[in-house]
Amino acid sequence: MKPHTGCFCAVVLAVLCVPRLLGAPKADVADRTPETVKGAMADYDRGLALLKANRTGEALAAFSKALEKAEAVKDPAAKVVATTSANNAGNLLMEQGKVADAEALYRRAVAADPKHALALNNLGVALLKQGKLREAVQTFEQAVKADPQQGMAADNLASLLIQTGELKLAAKVLATSLKLNPRNQQTYLLLARLYQKAGKPEMQPEIWATLVKTTDGSPEARLQLGTWYLQAHILPQAEQVFQDLLREKPGWPEARLQVARVRSLQGHDDEALKALRSLLPLLPKEPGVRTDLAALLFKAGQTDEAEKLAREAVAAYPKEAAGWFVLGRVQEKRGQAAEAEKSCFEAVRLNRDLAGAWNNLGILAAKRDDAKTALSCFIAALCADPYDTEAQYNLGRSLVVSKTDFERGVRLLVEASSGTGEAAARAKKYVADLETISKGGDPGWKTAAVNERR
Repeated sequence: MKPHTGCFCAVVLAVLCVPRLLGAPKADVADRTPETVKGAMADYDRGLALLKANRTGEALAAFSKALEKAEAVKDPAAKVVATTSANNAGNLLMEQGKVADAEALYRRAVAADPKHALALNNLGVALLKQGKLREAVQTFEQAVKADPQQGMAADNLASLLIQTGELKLAAKVLATSLKLNPRNQQTYLLLARLYQKAGKPEMQPEIWATLVKTTDGSPEARLQLGTWYLQAHILPQAEQVFQDLLREKPGWPEARLQVARVRSLQGHDDEALKALRSLLPLLPKEPGVRTDLAALLFKAGQTDEAEKLAREAVAAYPKEAAGWFVLGRVQEKRGQAAEAEKSCFEAVRLNRDLAGAWNNLGILAAKRDDAKTALSCFIAALCADPYDTEAQYNLGRSLVVSKTDFERGVRLLVEASSGTGEAAARAKKYVADLETISKGGDPGWKTAAVNERR
């Protein structure tokens, strides 16, 4: 059982702001604007109106039309239209999961304005989602340089640096970001993750105290912040937050649910299972209780009851991704590969940040010898949750086996081996096997492969 967590990365909608000629009245500016640019502006405005009406397909066509017209003219106003149109069209494609196509549009936005911080930030996100880490880091750095006040780009850069282990540089970026915006919760949360990865748990209480000051201090606000600590796997601090809340509000079901999740992640599944069963009647409209319970039952080998709860969850809450994910896991175990794939696809369609579903899709693809799709799914899993041990192991192993990026693959495996659970154990074994091979030994992989085929 594991709550999902996504990268801090986010794409941003660009607003059209065409510069007026200094001292010129508005009507005069319109007179001097080329007809092609006027047409591009009209298409852009139409795109915004369609977007507001939730007609995204037509909005994408309007932005694309505006971009083509603006790129055909050498004019300052045309560059602004081109940048904003390309950026917004890229955002729409990102929402559809067409990351490579979105990247191409963001590049066109940056070509029109190389110092457009939002377009650079969004390009960095697209690169990261495709596993192009080095280029993503460089792009986020360009975004921060273009606009030091753009906190999102700075946080995206810091998040990526933390993932790649460049902690000193990440700390420097976060310190600069906090000077610009000392109340930015996201920056403090990243700082908390940095201290965890740097092995400095003693710094967490100080960060927590500062974080609480950015809210109204209510139990609900602290519960939300504590949930982030849970999602980031900073478990001692998360448990402390929830237990403090339970002392203030004894028996609070929402806090008890989070404690159960912490205990499960700490490996105390029996305790978590008992807690979730008791919470089911107390939180009948909370889909997470049912799906978490189903996931734990599945883990405990109680497949029939897990399937029953998962099917109840998707029937009652068809737009909740977690239920589809658990159902997919059950179907995979029963050998129903096609059904499992459909369920997991539905899960990521509803929530692209559900790392577990991406992992399962990758495993299913690998089983049918579709290495390319498997690699893409494992990259998506790690982007959805950079701290997910299963995602680290799957992508690391895939990169090593395919020799796509051996060095990065080993780094991910080492990172996974420092975690807990089955994936961490597999990562430790795999790292040990690689060390055996490097010394000229035989870890027995060929024999295992032959036995597996039998």
